[in-house]
Parts: sequence; structure tokens; C-alpha cells
Amino acid sequence: MRVFATDEGLELDLRGHILVLPGCDSLAHLGELCVDALVHSFGLRRVAVVESRHLLPVAMASAWELPGKQQGAGNALTTAAEIYQSEAVPNLSVLQLRSAVAQGRRQALVRELWVWACAQGVAEVIAISSCSSHVKVDADLAARTDLRYVFIGASSVTAAELGLGPNALPLSHGLSPEDLDAHENREVAAVLRFLRGGGLARPLLLHAAEVASTAKPAGDGQEFAPPPRIGSCPSVLGLLGLTSEALDFQLTEQLAHSACAVLACRLKMDQNPTLK
Repeated sequence: MRVFATDEGLELDLRGHILVLPGCDSLAHLGELCVDALVHSFGLRRVAVVESRHLLPVAMASAWELPGKQQGAGNALTTAAEIYQSEAVPNLSVLQLRSAVAQGRRQALVRELWVWACAQGVAEVIAISSCSSHVKVDADLAARTDLRYVFIGASSVTAAELGLGPNALPLSHGLSPEDLDAHENREVAAVLRFLRGGGLARPLLLHAAEVASTAKPAGDGQEFAPPPRIGSCPSVLGLLGLTSEALDFQLTEQLAHSACAVLACRLKMDQNPTLK
């Protein structure tokens, strides 16, 4: 994977950053739409273009300006993978993936992204994606929300600590005793049992869980603190919307709002940005 800064002389720095990315080629492109909303709401700008042999190459008209109304050359073309940042929002980077993964390369792309994120010193990865609603069980049908989350890290966190509140439920809330092996992590069991149609989200979460299982466990009472060290392994948070192949605008807005709330909480911002 190669990363090219768009501004001459700019040195890309992701140490200690939260890295947001979409599920990529997931149902209804839910993750990609929400990531675009985050870029616009946080006022981020493109700082780098990413090339990977595991992503189909693409170049298109700017995703941010209407055809025929482009001004300047800053975002004249939009490519398959781009990184967005802003000096006004430190410790936040967004990797937007607009192209489909090459056939049979999904696992390879996940491993490539993981190695790159670790080498860059990323503290936490947030994957925004869809989850097929056909996996719903009785507990999901009784719930009043279609938002779910999964957290894979050195220690567990609550929805309140993530800034989600009651608007999202853990993906594992619908697990039955039969779904959970005696020696299996509850979050991993939920990903294996329920997460379908999420593009990169499933393999990314499972890869993070595999790495975390080999890491030294945190001591009792130790609070979660993303380590901003180069080469460290980030935690991974999956923000999911239960959906079908048809685009649900209300769910898209709810998921984008939740993502804004999570980022505002994790970045210790005074207030949530206005969703645009």
C-alpha cells in the first residue's frame, strides 16, 4: 500500500489518531455514505491519496462539488482511497474507500490496512458499516433501534463510555447460550454469529480479536487508554446499522449521528459537530 500526500512537503502523521473507515462494498454502501457525512461535518480536507493492489482503481469527478461547479484543483478528482484530516480536529483521520475490493483480496486488504495502521501508530480504528438485517433474532425484533456496536480491545467499554448512550446496542445482546462457546470471547462470537453483509468490518474485527488474544491481558482495574506509540496495535470499534440492500435514509442519518457522538466523546470535544 502506498500513500501520497496531496500537499508538497506535507508529512502525514497518524500517531495517536483515531482512524475512521467504511466497511467498503457493504450493503447499501451505508458505511461510505456515513463517512462522507463525517468528512463534511468535521470540516476535513483531503491530505493524501492511497493506492493498494487489493482495491480496484477508480477516478471520478469530485465527490464534494456539483458537476460543472468545481472551483480550483484541490478536489477536482476523487480516487478509490483517500485520507482526510484537519488541523482544527487533531487526532482524527478518515480513510474513505470508494472502490470495490478486488475479488478474493478482502483478507489481504484487511491485513495490509492493519499493518499500515500499526506502523503509523494509530490508537483506535472505527469501522462504520452495515449488517444484514436477515440475522435478526427475537431480541433484535423487540429492540427499538437498528444500531449495533462491537468493540475489540485490551479491555471492555460500555456504550456510555463510547458516547453512544441508549441509541445503540451491543451486537452480542441477542446471543443465546448455545451461540457462546465456553472459551469464546462474547464479542467475537457475536461477529461470527451475526455480522453479514458488512464488507471489511467482519474480517477486520476478527483480525483485531486474533491479535488481541495473543497480547498480554490488561490488569484488573486498568482503564482503556489507546497507546499512541508507533508499532502498537489499535483497538477496533465497529459501528453497524442493521439494514437490507435498499438504502434506508433514516438509518443512515442515525448511524452518522452516532458516529459523530462517538468521535466527539473519544476526542473529548466540547460538543458534537452538526451533521451536514
